[in-house]
Amino acid sequence: MRRATVLALLVAAGCLRTRGTPDEPVVLSVDLEGARSVDRSDLLDKLATQSSDRFFWGRAWRLDPDALAVDRRRIEAYYRERGYYKCAVEAVDVVPDGEGRARVVFHVREGSPVRVRQVAVEGLEEAPAAGAKVGALPIAPGRVFTERAYDAARAKLVAALAQTGYATGTVIQSAQVLPDEGSAEVTYRVTPGLRYRLGRIEVTGTEAVPLAKVEAQAAREVEPGEWFDEARLERLQARVFGLGVFSGVRVSRGTPDEVAGTLPLAVAVREAPFHTLRFGPGLGFQATRWDAQAQATWTIRNWLGGLRRLQLEAKAGYAWLPDPISPRREGVVGKLAAEFSQPGALGEAVDFTTRLELEKGLEPAYGAFAERLRLGTPFQPAPRWAVSPSYNLEVYQLTDLAGANIAGLPQLRNCPGRICLLSYLEQRVSWDGRDHPLTTTRGFYAALAVQEGFPLGGQGYGYLRFLPEVRFFWPLGRRTVLAGHSRLGALVPVGERGPAPVVALFTAGGASSMRGYGAGRLSPMSPQDGLWIPTGGNGLLEGSLELRQGLGGSWSGALFLDAANVSDASGLAGEYRTVLDPTRLQLAAGVGLRYGTLFGPLRVDLGARLPTDWSAGVPLSRRFPAVPGSSGHREPILALHVTLGEAF
Repeated sequence: MRRATVLALLVAAGCLRTRGTPDEPVVLSVDLEGARSVDRSDLLDKLATQSSDRFFWGRAWRLDPDALAVDRRRIEAYYRERGYYKCAVEAVDVVPDGEGRARVVFHVREGSPVRVRQVAVEGLEEAPAAGAKVGALPIAPGRVFTERAYDAARAKLVAALAQTGYATGTVIQSAQVLPDEGSAEVTYRVTPGLRYRLGRIEVTGTEAVPLAKVEAQAAREVEPGEWFDEARLERLQARVFGLGVFSGVRVSRGTPDEVAGTLPLAVAVREAPFHTLRFGPGLGFQATRWDAQAQATWTIRNWLGGLRRLQLEAKAGYAWLPDPISPRREGVVGKLAAEFSQPGALGEAVDFTTRLELEKGLEPAYGAFAERLRLGTPFQPAPRWAVSPSYNLEVYQLTDLAGANIAGLPQLRNCPGRICLLSYLEQRVSWDGRDHPLTTTRGFYAALAVQEGFPLGGQGYGYLRFLPEVRFFWPLGRRTVLAGHSRLGALVPVGERGPAPVVALFTAGGASSMRGYGAGRLSPMSPQDGLWIPTGGNGLLEGSLELRQGLGGSWSGALFLDAANVSDASGLAGEYRTVLDPTRLQLAAGVGLRYGTLFGPLRVDLGARLPTDWSAGVPLSRRFPAVPGSSGHREPILALHVTLGEAF
C-alpha cells in the first residue's frame, strides 16, 4: 500500500507545472487556429513562443510579449515561403488558465495560394547531356509556388550540369510573383561553360599508409579521362574512408585546366591512431536471462603495413537463467576472438578476412564450448552494395544438458558424442539505401544470406539455408517515421539425415525480434526438469511495423506491432513451409521509449501478445496462442526488453 501511495504521489508530482507571474505567465499550450494547409507541428517548432513541458523536470516557457510580435511575422513568412502571400495573423489571444498560467492562440487567415503560370529554362540546349539528365523539375505550371520548389529546381539544374562535365556552369533564377492575380512566372537562365574531363588525382596527408593503396582505392571509383561527375566525389570520399585507417577524408575539386579541358581532384586524408584499446563493463537483462560481463578490444590498423588490420577481443562474465534471484541455470560465460583483414588481397577490389572464436556459452537447453572459423572474401561492387562469400566451420561440445530427456531430442541425433559440427559455405548480399545506419529516417535495405552445409570428415549435416530480409523507413513528418521489417528463413535438409542440429535451427523472440516473447522463447519447446526449453525449428517468419515519434531533445517513443512464427524441426520434407500458415502466426503490440546516445538509442520496449481465440467459454489464459509444436505450452503475455540500438 505504501509503495502504491508513493508511486501515485510521484505521478501526480510529475504533472505539476511551475507558475509564472501575471505579467509573465507560464505558457501551457500554443495553438494555430485556422492553419490547415501547412505542417502545424513544424510551424510551431519554429516559433519563439513554445509550450511548457508537461512534467516538472522539463522546461517551463514564460510568456514574452515581444516574442509574440516576432512570431506573428514568422507565421506570415512561413506561409509566404509555401505560396500563401496573402496570409495574415489577424489576432493573438493570451487566455489565462489558472494562476500564473496561460494559453496562446494565433488566429490565422491563410488566403488563396499563388500558383505557377509559366516556367522557362533558357540556355540548357547548349548542354544536351545535362538536359537529358535533368528530367522533370520540381516546379511546374499549375502547382503552388513555393520557395522550396523554386530553389530545388535551380539546384537540380546545377547538379545536372556538374554531373555531366559542366563543372563551372551557372544557373540564374528569377520569378515574377503577382499575389493579387494568384500567379507566378519563373525563369532559369543556364550558362553551361566548358565541359571538363576528369584530370589527375592528387592524394595528400599520408605518412605510414602507402600512397599507392589510397590511389588504387580511388581508382576503383573514378578514372582520369572520364567526364567529370560531381556526384561521384562523395562516393570516392566514402570509398577512401572505408579503408579504415583515416579519421578524416576530404575530396574537392582542383583548379580547372581550360586549355586541356580537365579538372583535377584533391584527396586530403588524416591518419587515425593505428592502435586502439577499448575496455568496459556491461549488464544485459531480459525476462529469461541476465548477463554481467567485461569486455576488452585491441585494434591494430596497418599491421605489418599494407593496411592489414588485426583485432583481438576478450569477453568474460556470468549468466543467470532466468534471473539472479531464482536461477535455474547459471555459470561462467566468455569469448576470445581474433579477426584479421587484408584489403585488396585478390586484386584491388576483393579483400580477405578471417576470424577465429573460442566461446563458452550457456543456453536454456545446454551449455557449450564452441570453436568457430570463418574465411571470407568481401567486396563492394558498387557504393551501396556489399557481397561477402565465406567458408565457415563451427564445432560445439555440448555440456550441462538441461535434463535427462534432452539427450533424446531429435535435434541432437546429428550431434554424435554431444559434438555438433557445422561446415558450410555462405554468401551474403546486401543493398543499403538508408540515410543513416544508426538513426535512420528514410530509405530501404535488403539482404539475402544463403548457406550450403555439408559433412566434413564423416561428421556434420547437409542442408540449404535461406534468410532474405527487407527493411523500409518512410518519414511521415519532421519527427515521425514509419518503419517496417520482415525476415523469412528456411533450413532445408539435404538427404535423409533427420532434423538439423539444435545449434543450426531458428528461434524467435527478443529485443530485435518478436517482442511479445523473451529472447529465443518463440520456438518449439521441450519440458526438462520443470522448465520449458526452446529447441528450435527449421522455418522462420518475422515482421514488424513501428511508428517512431520524436519527443524532443534526445528522447523518442515508438508504437509497434510484431508478428512471427517458427516451424517444427521434425526433419520431415517441407516442414519449414508451415511458417507460411497464417493461422499459426502470432502477434504482439507494444510501446517503447528511446534515449539517443553516440552508439545508437538506449531502448526500452514492452510487448504484449495478442489473443487469437475469442470463443465464448474459453478462459482468458487459453486465448493466447501456445508456442509452436505439440507441447501446448504458453509463455507469459508481457515481455520487457532493454537494449542498445533500434530493433531494426
